[in-house]
Amino acid sequence: MKGDIEVNKNENEVTKTPMQILEEALEYSKFGYFNYKLMLATLMAVFSFMSVTTTSSYILSSAECDLNMSIMQKGLLNAMPFFGQVVAAPFAGLITDAFGRKLFLVWGHAGILACALLEGTSQNYWMLLLGKLLDGIFLSLTFSATAVMVTEFTHKGVRDRVLLMYSSFMSTSLILCALVAWGVLTQPWDFVIIQGYLELHPWNIYLYTTAITSLIATLLYMHLPESPKFLLTLGKEAEALEVIKRMYHENSGQPKYTFPITSFNASGVHFTPESISIKKQITNALLQSKELFRRPLIFTLLLFASSSFVNLFAYSALRLWFPQISTIIENHQSKHGGETDQFCVMIDGYTSELAKNVSLAAVTNRISDVCVPHPAGPATYINGIILGVQSLALILVSTALVDYLGQKLLMFFVFVACAACSAALYWTSSSLSIGLLLAGTCALMQCALSIQNTVLMRAVPTSVRALALTLIVMLGRIGSLVGSVLFPVMLEEGCMFPFMILSIISLCVAGLVYFFPNPKKENAAAGDK
Repeated sequence: MKGDIEVNKNENEVTKTPMQILEEALEYSKFGYFNYKLMLATLMAVFSFMSVTTTSSYILSSAECDLNMSIMQKGLLNAMPFFGQVVAAPFAGLITDAFGRKLFLVWGHAGILACALLEGTSQNYWMLLLGKLLDGIFLSLTFSATAVMVTEFTHKGVRDRVLLMYSSFMSTSLILCALVAWGVLTQPWDFVIIQGYLELHPWNIYLYTTAITSLIATLLYMHLPESPKFLLTLGKEAEALEVIKRMYHENSGQPKYTFPITSFNASGVHFTPESISIKKQITNALLQSKELFRRPLIFTLLLFASSSFVNLFAYSALRLWFPQISTIIENHQSKHGGETDQFCVMIDGYTSELAKNVSLAAVTNRISDVCVPHPAGPATYINGIILGVQSLALILVSTALVDYLGQKLLMFFVFVACAACSAALYWTSSSLSIGLLLAGTCALMQCALSIQNTVLMRAVPTSVRALALTLIVMLGRIGSLVGSVLFPVMLEEGCMFPFMILSIISLCVAGLVYFFPNPKKENAAAGDK
């Protein structure tokens, strides 16, 4: 019996896959200086693409008179980056899996930088709209590659915590966006470069300011290597090994020749592939992508896509309306001497008054010809900061708990808590508790989406990982668009209608969590596919 065990052990050692050997190499390389550089680049990247979808909401009140924007034009401006992402997402995922991560991280962020400069220089609405559309397209090139790059440079021992830390960067970016907006948009800056042709206002300066992180991200990614897992999927073993040796050298300070692993093949012999043409790379990517639409991966894809759609349907709508709801509560307090009623009494009162004003305007047909700007007050920026802080706190707590509870159980608890926060709004009257519950609901949904992404990164093979992520992101963005359009419609049916829908959605997705794959059990050996 003992002899059989030894034979089986030897067989397992001989038949290790290249990915298993690569995982051991990542563990030998540790987590150090190289990874810190990568995480810094990732932070700049996350702030860069969060700025794409966030800056519009902050400049609407500041730029409405300069650009003569109607309400419909404001909505279109907010939605334009999502349109760009939806259009480009499948194409972006395919070429990222075909040509690697680094290429699109460098040129994608360079494109976002160029778009930010175009937007900052905008003198009319259509120029700004074009910049936001192109922003969304370049964002598609970078979004999936950013998360995949972090995953493929991190060993399985800390991968889940690093991915949750990556998610915390999104929360940090919300805080930074709000702080930068508060610091720049409230300034009385107006610069006339060419009278009537080039005039810069605070919102132009704000857009220029957000371009700085895109520039830093571009420069940092230029000095980072390609993902070793991607190189290994192409059979470029020598290049992948050289990347790991560089990582080992930078993390440990030891010479590259002291690295104990000399090959990713069980035989110990290097495999040197023939050069592959661009046409062949695209063909290989198309052939590999077919596996994503076959069993069992097709069921995994549908499960994650459905969850992302309904999650972002609720999350994006609530997040975009959060500042408006805060304003409604503030106005109610000012009209009633600082007193507040139940949450739904205040919201229903606002929607009823708005409907009367619209009807009166339609009857009298009186529209003011003079544009009067309505700059955002401090509450708008403070609410953005509160949301970011709560999201960051939840991500950090999840990072500490994920190793003890596992992704699936932790995700289940987060969705149940989200449903409870949303439903509790009905019985709430304090402005502070309303703000905390609204921010908490958004933060919990963002946390759940972050945990879901950590499961996705482990459940989908490297060869189709970027394509899977971009397809799921595309459906999630469609959910964001639908939710943003339907939320005010549902609000007109009654205050609690959208919030009860949000609670029901959260509970339904909590049930779906049972069917999610468990990468720690199903893929524990290699930590990847």
